[in-house]
Amino acid sequence: MYAGGTQLSEIETSFGSRGSAAASAEQTVSAADSITATSTNDSTKSAAKSKVPTDVKRPAKPVNRDTSELEKKDRTATVKQMFSSLLSSTGNTTVQIPFPADEHHLLPACQKVPVVVYDQEPSSVIAYALSSQDYEVSLQQLRMQISAGGTSSVQKLSMRPPASASSSSSAPGQTVASSNSVEPSGKKSVLSFLKGSTSSSRDRSPSQRGRLQRYEVDMVKYTPRSGERDSLEDSEEVNDGGSVTTDGQKSLSKSARQQQQQPVNHHIELQFSDNTAKFYCRVCFADQFIKLRKLIFPDGEERYIRSLSRCFTWLARGGKSGSSFCKTQDDRFILKQMSRYEVQSFSEFAPHYFQYITSAHAHNKPTALAKIVGVYKIGYQNSKTGAAMKQDLLVMENLFYSRNISRIFDLKGSARNRLVSTSGKRVEDLVLLDENLLKVSVDSPLYVHPHSKAVLTSAITHDTQFLADHSVMDYSLLVGCDCATNELVVGIIDYIRTFTWDKMLEMVLKKNIIGAMPTVVSPELYRRRFLESMDRYFLYVPDRWTGHGRGMVT
Repeated sequence: MYAGGTQLSEIETSFGSRGSAAASAEQTVSAADSITATSTNDSTKSAAKSKVPTDVKRPAKPVNRDTSELEKKDRTATVKQMFSSLLSSTGNTTVQIPFPADEHHLLPACQKVPVVVYDQEPSSVIAYALSSQDYEVSLQQLRMQISAGGTSSVQKLSMRPPASASSSSSAPGQTVASSNSVEPSGKKSVLSFLKGSTSSSRDRSPSQRGRLQRYEVDMVKYTPRSGERDSLEDSEEVNDGGSVTTDGQKSLSKSARQQQQQPVNHHIELQFSDNTAKFYCRVCFADQFIKLRKLIFPDGEERYIRSLSRCFTWLARGGKSGSSFCKTQDDRFILKQMSRYEVQSFSEFAPHYFQYITSAHAHNKPTALAKIVGVYKIGYQNSKTGAAMKQDLLVMENLFYSRNISRIFDLKGSARNRLVSTSGKRVEDLVLLDENLLKVSVDSPLYVHPHSKAVLTSAITHDTQFLADHSVMDYSLLVGCDCATNELVVGIIDYIRTFTWDKMLEMVLKKNIIGAMPTVVSPELYRRRFLESMDRYFLYVPDRWTGHGRGMVT
């Protein structure tokens, strides 16, 4: 301001001197000394004005008092209005959530790993469910049922008043919900359509997590059905032995016998929601998969959840099933959508699969099966975007994790309709089939060492025998060529489809009516053809140890 004030003073001084000169010019004075005196006088006045101190601030332009008071009143009224709308109980002012509608950051906090759920990333729904506190509670209940042999319903009771415990038809800490559960308002559950007809347990939302108390007592609790409650009367009957037996005791013993015959439900169902969406997740064979992951995934359960927390849609090459695929962002796992038939087949095949993998690990036997590490049923309904989804998903290991793969082959052991056109395409972007391998083998066969061939043959022989024993067919051997290490990465995939009646009908029609060789054959015939083809595809190269020991007497 001082620099500006100084500049303004100099400009006014200049204008003042010009005015004095103009006034002296208008006077008709003939004497030269008069003109000199006038000029000298004007220059003296100008010099005097220029000697005014530069740091003197010129007075500001006066402001109208009425205008300033009105501005102050307006500002005060605006601030009062803002505070009244925020503090008033009847105010309609809402704070907008800064996140997109398909991102859910305000779900209840997870217990293990913080997870944000995204509508377009199905693995995030699974990761949140596995990291929730309700899942841990349900898992403990499931393990107690398994340890009890499935002969009774084992529940954990929280320390609550006896009145509420007796009036409730289920344990307070129960977290599994039925698909036809009724909400307090009397309406059917919003997520009942996500569960399907296979859901039979009852679950509780994680929003009620704050009401969970510390579990103190483990006990066996019998919960009669509504029809059985009416039959629990005080009527008595004397049996032949003279003892008194009530109708309620008869009903109780009958229901107990029915419970002893019912198998344990190895699945856990969870629901959770925020202000815009409701989610559902069914964890199939929860305890069995946890034990399996401890054997084959040494990084631990938390690392598994972190991997599933983010994923992206993956366009799998070479697949003909039409299923959608996702891959986790860390490239560790692949999620595949399962069909209804595959879900049904795996539910029957799963116990044998767990036993086979566990036995192979315990006895240090090689296996080429690509490991399935989880099966889930998820669904959500977003009320803000209108989006809804329901999927059955299979999570399996990525065989090519941290590998530099240059070529990929999907081999079934059949040369019929097993050729992919490579004209005008990069080989790295294609999944080649059996006929492509036969053509490539003319110039560059897949050579392996003798010991590698022996391990591969042993692995696929035992694996295919296991699959054939359980009527599994139509699997394939996925082969990747690692150009960095000159190694072959192999694994048997797509081994959950059994030889069902539709496959059998297709085989009979093609063989007897059409007259063509069927592409679908029985599991045993498929196995034999598979083994013979794999033996031809991989040729072993003799090394310096080949032939040693021949003719020696042992």
